[in-house]
Amino acid sequence: MLREAEEFSLMLELLKLLAENEKITLHIVEEELGLTREEYEALISVLKKYFMLREEKDSIVFYRGDNLKAIHPWGWNYVYKVVAGSTMIMARRCPPWSITVTEYQVYGRGRHGKTWIGGLGGLWVTYKMGLHAHSAQFLPIAVPVLLSRILRDQFKINALIKWPNDIVVNDKKLAGILVEAESSGPDMVGYIGLGININNDPPLETAISLKVITGSLVPRNRLFSKLTGWVSRIEKLVERPELLRLEYLEKLSTLGRKVKVVTKDSEIVGTASSISELGELIVETSSGSVKVSSSEALKIIHLD
Repeated sequence: MLREAEEFSLMLELLKLLAENEKITLHIVEEELGLTREEYEALISVLKKYFMLREEKDSIVFYRGDNLKAIHPWGWNYVYKVVAGSTMIMARRCPPWSITVTEYQVYGRGRHGKTWIGGLGGLWVTYKMGLHAHSAQFLPIAVPVLLSRILRDQFKINALIKWPNDIVVNDKKLAGILVEAESSGPDMVGYIGLGININNDPPLETAISLKVITGSLVPRNRLFSKLTGWVSRIEKLVERPELLRLEYLEKLSTLGRKVKVVTKDSEIVGTASSISELGELIVETSSGSVKVSSSEALKIIHLD
């Protein structure tokens, strides 16, 4: 177990060299990491499962379209780390209009304090931005709508929203979203955390990656750049909240289905019929309608 951890640590160091230089040789690896050719080639063979690398004579090249360190989003403070605890925690220490991103996330944050690991090949990112208070309240529906649009456009897939804001394809989770906000004078500071399964191997059978959907490795920077461009002008998206809510409802895979919602105090079983103005899920049960907020719902399971 210890040896596996040491080898993984070396692999992260090798990935860091690739990200910083885009092209490395065996000579550089020997000098920087003290690896033999055999050790180097073994680690590269693993990295090729998750990243777009190509061989050129005695060199390995990290394709620029997949190298997250190679992009520099205009107008943003961009913080890239090969490994991090949580991009959301990183963002707390950054000024507004910052992006924090990592290749390997050890303590990814989910709703209700849940943590998860973001493996190699995914996109684990947090956007920190200034917002008007009116706009901040619509982020929980604007972000999944936005990501669903981008995924449909770029990959021609039926990316739907599982209430409250997971992105699913064929009922399998492709992306998770965490939105938080805090006061900053008369305005707000918003945090948009996303975990998108791109070229990583999700550990659960209930999840899926773009690599599996498309059948090949996907260059991450095209999706990342498109996402960043839209997040930069997300306040335009929420100017007409009634249209935004309609699109959210159209893309919501939960409506009309039999569900089980687990809360701290109970389990609610019934048919998801609608969403309230406050974003609560309305469930029709044998004893009547029940409204459940995303803050109350610990887990939601589609039963059909």
